[in-house]
Amino acid sequence: MKTGCEFSVAILAGGQSRRFGRDKTLAAINGRSLTSILANNLSALSDDTMVICKNPGKFSDVKNVRLLTDTYDKQCPLVGIITALLNSKYEKVFVVSADTPFVQEKLVKHMSLKEGDVVLPKTDDKIHTLTGFYSKNLLTGFEKQYFKGNYRIIDAMDEIDVTYVDEEECRQYDEHLLSFININTQKDYKDAMEVLEKIGYTL
Repeated sequence: MKTGCEFSVAILAGGQSRRFGRDKTLAAINGRSLTSILANNLSALSDDTMVICKNPGKFSDVKNVRLLTDTYDKQCPLVGIITALLNSKYEKVFVVSADTPFVQEKLVKHMSLKEGDVVLPKTDDKIHTLTGFYSKNLLTGFEKQYFKGNYRIIDAMDEIDVTYVDEEECRQYDEHLLSFININTQKDYKDAMEVLEKIGYTL
């Protein structure tokens, strides 16, 4: 396992998968689950890779990771990020959702060099809050937000130091923007397979 990059990785795998029809985090591509694909690729970048969810037991076959249960009961990405910051070995944590399995290592490495309490990609005017870096010093503010009942990550961005990586810059490290293919439905899954086949991408 290649290490040396000073950041932790947190794969958020706690979604309810209503639109997918079954647990999408276990959906397989070439015999490997979306979560396993991410864990395998990202654990090559960090010696501290976590999978965070409600039921860690379902990922017992995922290697080179720590399996963690969400710190709080509410099922939302904010809780996943709080759990990651509470448990991370390093100051910076790369947070990614398990339903974006094609995150490119080159882009993650590039983003890790950026300054800011949060580093997020921004493509086609969309801010990707679940494909970015978060610093431990945000933990207190995020917990305060949680206990106020506001679970929207984007609402915190106006009050913290955020560095955005625009689409042009992202394409320098991820030409086809594979890092932002999000699989929420069966159609998304089918479309993703067609994109990968078209560009000749192999896992």
